[in-house]
Amino acid sequence: MPANPIPTSLRLHTTQLLRHFSPQLPLLPYPTHTSRLCHLRPTTSPFPTRLHTLPSSRARPTPTSLQSQPTSAHLPPPSSLLWLEPPHTHAVLLSQPRHQDAQQAPSASNPSSIFDFFDKAFPAPRKSYVFSHAATGFSKVGGKKLVSPKISPEEDSKYCSMQVGEDSYFMRYDALGVADGVGGWSGTPGANPALYSRKMMHYAFMELERYDNIEDERFYEYSDVNPVEILEASYEQCQIDAMREGIVGSTTVCLAILRDDELRIANLGDCGLTIIRRNHFAFRTEEQQHSFNFPYQLGTGQFDRPSDAQQFRVRVQRGDIVVIGSDGVFDNLFDEDILEEVTRHVASRTAPPGAGRRSNLRIEPQVIADALANRAKSVSEDSRNANSPFQSRAVQEGLYYQGGKRDDISVLVAVINDSEDTPDRRMS
Repeated sequence: MPANPIPTSLRLHTTQLLRHFSPQLPLLPYPTHTSRLCHLRPTTSPFPTRLHTLPSSRARPTPTSLQSQPTSAHLPPPSSLLWLEPPHTHAVLLSQPRHQDAQQAPSASNPSSIFDFFDKAFPAPRKSYVFSHAATGFSKVGGKKLVSPKISPEEDSKYCSMQVGEDSYFMRYDALGVADGVGGWSGTPGANPALYSRKMMHYAFMELERYDNIEDERFYEYSDVNPVEILEASYEQCQIDAMREGIVGSTTVCLAILRDDELRIANLGDCGLTIIRRNHFAFRTEEQQHSFNFPYQLGTGQFDRPSDAQQFRVRVQRGDIVVIGSDGVFDNLFDEDILEEVTRHVASRTAPPGAGRRSNLRIEPQVIADALANRAKSVSEDSRNANSPFQSRAVQEGLYYQGGKRDDISVLVAVINDSEDTPDRRMS
């Protein structure tokens, strides 16, 4: 084991540096301790202490090849190495000078070549999070989950999205999506908005799968994913299927993708997404309506396009609770109702003051999703209800309406948790 192992905090900063500079750094042969990310060894050479690293994108030398090469063989000039200076308080990168006669080691007179990773001005590594998620849904027909009757069970098993009446949704560790098939197509020959929304979510899920496939070019664009581009790819495939299969329909859609500590959102129509942080709303989307009860939508015979979607980027924190749902949720529950259900569950899982942080229990997204879906369903079936968001908007339009809105209800709840995956797994 090395005499002076690198502290954890310094090793993390070094990893971040390697993510940017590893393609230019040489692979230094070293015959022992190759399983460590990096380490120091004493050296009698006139050069500073060397940082030995084995980037994941390069082949690890075999012990035979290492033993056959002298440790000092094939070393590049000092100006192209990554160094760690004792007492390990700085990581120093020496870039190749433009002129050979300009080569010099970092010093007080040449501070521009030194990066102090412990300087507060240097950006800290971004946190990496994933979703812990759950979903609950009720269809307006029979009050239970309903697979579209126009497709067979065998066909249903081919989809990566779930159907709830005319709603559809998918869930991943890093993405959530919900689509609401527009019911106004009822009575139109060949109309199947349920199948259209199902396909929209299926193709969105499949497009996101490409970013996890190491053999796909999208794998190396993982951090650059744009939810609108995902919607565009899904929409194009849905339109191809609609022409080939004679499907008529349209859907609203909301898509959220998590990258590191940033939630990227695309919302088109009257689905919605909220973020609750420490028992308060941190973010909420707004509806997109052409007119009352006429939302933006994607589908056959529509002029709206994925590029018309609202786009948001929100920084999230560990413990944030994300609620995403179809209009069956937000037409029947006010924001205060949603917050009340969430805080009730959080309070039941939180220890009283003085009990210690370890006494807190894990927040269960399934419990929250069930509570929200059941409460929205109860309001939607009560025509005598004193008030509902849909009723309030109808009255504002000069229409008489009382009670909740009977509709399909789909609720997805996700809790932001720390990622157990290595943040540099896509290091080139």
